[in-house]
Amino acid sequence: MIIDNHVSRAAGLRELSSASGLSRRGFLQAGAAAGGGLMLSLSLPFRNGEAEAADAFVPNAFIRIGSDEQIVLTMPYVEMGQGTYTSIPMLIAEELEVDLKQVRLEHAPPNEKLYANPLLGVQATGNSNAIRGAWQPLRQAGGAAKTMLVAAAAKKWNVDPASCHAQSGEVLHPPTVRRLKYGALAADAARMPIPENVVLKRPENFRLIGTPAKRLDTPAKVNGTAVYGIDVRPPGVKIATVAQSPVVGGRIRNVDDTAAKAVKGVSQIVRLDNAVAVVADHMGAAKKGLAALKIEWDDGPHAKLNTEEIARELDQGHPSFGRGGAEYR
Repeated sequence: MIIDNHVSRAAGLRELSSASGLSRRGFLQAGAAAGGGLMLSLSLPFRNGEAEAADAFVPNAFIRIGSDEQIVLTMPYVEMGQGTYTSIPMLIAEELEVDLKQVRLEHAPPNEKLYANPLLGVQATGNSNAIRGAWQPLRQAGGAAKTMLVAAAAKKWNVDPASCHAQSGEVLHPPTVRRLKYGALAADAARMPIPENVVLKRPENFRLIGTPAKRLDTPAKVNGTAVYGIDVRPPGVKIATVAQSPVVGGRIRNVDDTAAKAVKGVSQIVRLDNAVAVVADHMGAAKKGLAALKIEWDDGPHAKLNTEEIARELDQGHPSFGRGGAEYR
């Protein structure tokens, strides 16, 4: 759940200018039918049949619904403990009218044209702006998909779309007590016209946004199935360990790396002004190589700096920060 790049199999996506420069119409452009799924993306429409395989669905920006009832949401922001992998799905699910327990998450591949933070102009997570950047566009993505699903159901039943409504991954027609799940409507919904205007929910009608929710990223982290960035092993990747000067401003005086180079699996020793890195085929060799280094440090001007000296300098700079003040803050 942390890194799941099935969506990175991009096929049929056309070049865009940049995510921050997309028009609202361009944002709501959706894919055509392929393999019985609904593809809603930031791309221009692609030709019917440009899917990877008959039973696969063309990757999209945020939402993928399959005939197997799988609802996959692609996360453009990174989970770093702040709850993004729960709050961002809530924005989409709120307007799409699905429950959080019905969705599966994938992380977005590197693609600034599709996944740039609109407030930063680059694909990045930080500055406490994930929700601010996603608030409108991801709700619109969910609302547009829901509108197309409702339209598909109404057409199948030959009724007015206004007489239908979506709820928990289904489209219902109360007058005739008919209902269809999203998966059964996916292929037809993909052929529906893209809505020019999507009416988003008013805050008083929110079912998910603003409510407590169990973290969607927790189960995979607990059961060990989560794949983290550090777990990824592209072909030929190396592992490095680093020894850095133990004193701020310190530098390397001398390094004897003879023993480290003799460690099986160590491929390179990299020397910097204030650090030495051991590059190896795997972590075990990198750690063993690091331990074998014989480093002489030049601690520089702060060689004798200690806690007492730091406290004294703080006290001299501003009494409230040192022992002359009431307390440390």
